[in-house]
Amino acid sequence: MSSIGPAEHRKLAIEANNSTWEFLDREPGSLSAQEDEEMTRRAYAAAYHWTRAENATVINEVRASWLIAKVWIHQSRGDIALPVSLRCIELCLANNIADFDLAYVYEAKARSLACIGDMEGAREAKQSALTVAIADDEDRKLVQADLAKGPWFGLI
Repeated sequence: MSSIGPAEHRKLAIEANNSTWEFLDREPGSLSAQEDEEMTRRAYAAAYHWTRAENATVINEVRASWLIAKVWIHQSRGDIALPVSLRCIELCLANNIADFDLAYVYEAKARSLACIGDMEGAREAKQSALTVAIADDEDRKLVQADLAKGPWFGLI
């Protein structure tokens, strides 16, 4: 039995999530093997803590899984990222999660597919990401900006 309560799990989930971006904000391929490992551990730690966090919802699960996919994409491991991104899409569709979150899980699918060389599938998934209705203007701009930058693994 864990001595950490749900409020502490929430705090640790946020900390692990945010600290993962210390690596994701760097250029893909620029990390050492040790940094790749640390980035991966932090993403999985975030997911672990979100499953036990106070007031966590399926959206937290989707975002934590998306972060895991993002970490694997950053390491050019679309083979690992793709099943994670597909699970994210399933969770979104089964729970009527749309908007910002749905656009980002399609983005992860697109990058995963491009990474493994399925350019047709990647194009379709990227188009799905671009066509998701996003209510908030700032969120829409953020998604569009993220979709405009790499890595796209040769997808044109």
